Amino acid sequence: MPFTISTLVLAQVALLLASIPQSFAVTCPTLSEVKNDLGSTLSPGSSISTSAGDAPRWSLYGAPHPAFVVNVSSESDVAPTVRYCNKKNITFLAQSQGNGWADTFRLGDCGLVINMAGLNRLQFNKNRTLASIGGGTQVKDMVLAAYNSGTRFSNPTCTCLGFLGAMLGGGITRSQGLYGQGVDQVLQLNVVTASGESRRVNPRLNPDLWYAMRGAAPNFGIVTSALVKAYPTPKDQNIAWEGAITFADDKLEPLIKAIHDLDLQPEMEIDFLFATSGPPLNTPAITAIPFFLGNASAARVAFAPIFAVGPLSDETAEVPYDHWGDFANSFCQKGMRKPAYGASLAREGLNPVTWRAVYEEFKTFVARYPEAAGSSILAEYYPVQKAVAIGDATSSYPFRDVPIHVVTIPLYENSSFDVTANAWGAR
Repeated sequence: MPFTISTLVLAQVALLLASIPQSFAVTCPTLSEVKNDLGSTLSPGSSISTSAGDAPRWSLYGAPHPAFVVNVSSESDVAPTVRYCNKKNITFLAQSQGNGWADTFRLGDCGLVINMAGLNRLQFNKNRTLASIGGGTQVKDMVLAAYNSGTRFSNPTCTCLGFLGAMLGGGITRSQGLYGQGVDQVLQLNVVTASGESRRVNPRLNPDLWYAMRGAAPNFGIVTSALVKAYPTPKDQNIAWEGAITFADDKLEPLIKAIHDLDLQPEMEIDFLFATSGPPLNTPAITAIPFFLGNASAARVAFAPIFAVGPLSDETAEVPYDHWGDFANSFCQKGMRKPAYGASLAREGLNPVTWRAVYEEFKTFVARYPEAAGSSILAEYYPVQKAVAIGDATSSYPFRDVPIHVVTIPLYENSSFDVTANAWGAR
């Protein structure tokens, strides 16, 4: 599913580089001045604008408000842009696909966004076990290219995400039981540091930065490209079993117990979701979304305890790799306000009494505030055997043994609702 604690910062980096005393008036450069000073150092396909619409955000809550947007078209555009910002004392943010949630994107009056979306490229090696990708490469393009080439990645579910932004914070995926976490997929990085220096980073070159970037990348630099793992799989075998299974309200406790008691093997993963049916009724619903890397008959055996609870409906099916993320497309809608709140839990966090209380809180909230009826609570339960076996010493991501990640997403349009939404999300 789309949103996890390990991928809280999906933008490549947010680096504050200047502190301007409040007692002084801020004089920003004009667009013409920025184009004259910076534009000549950029590649022909790049552009500079004053439109935040060039770099749209998944959530308008806490979104940055840049004075300028530099739309890069080459890796070589990033370093001179960083050096320009340093020279002019301009605060900047590098953004891939704009799906990160935070309320700390404060750019000031003269801030600049480096829009990495133009670095959306991919090239496989001959045997399709490796891929070189650009810093703005989107998951959906990777998935389609891999499927058509007889291979696959261990990638996030939501295909609207920038791959590197999602994976370098830790990166949890539904295939991590077989392949490890997102940080384990990366073999080499090309990085621009805060000083505007370009570096190649791998276990031999800049090993300290290599350790830091895989788990805490946004604190150390902007990734302009990477070499990542791929897993050759013939098209007819590149399938998984997945889908929505809905349950009546009175089945919540047995469902939570069944999920807790699952023997979660590496090829398995399961989410559960509290959401509504949508307008006009906005009826609260409980949905489980199991995932199995294999065929339907084996999957139904593995998830038999879930079906034993007695669902209202079952939409599970075998799905080809290029459609694994289709069910999550609604989460990818950009715009509106989504001050997301997350938590990570041990297996013991699957307590039926606790989750009954959470569900009742959810029902009360969406009933009281119909303007936020699109809000949701999502929990994801992952196998961690492979991640734990790889070990903490290989990267700076420290939570390999944590199996459950939960996100609460208030969804609404009007900023006047921010206080109420935050109060509910923070509960």
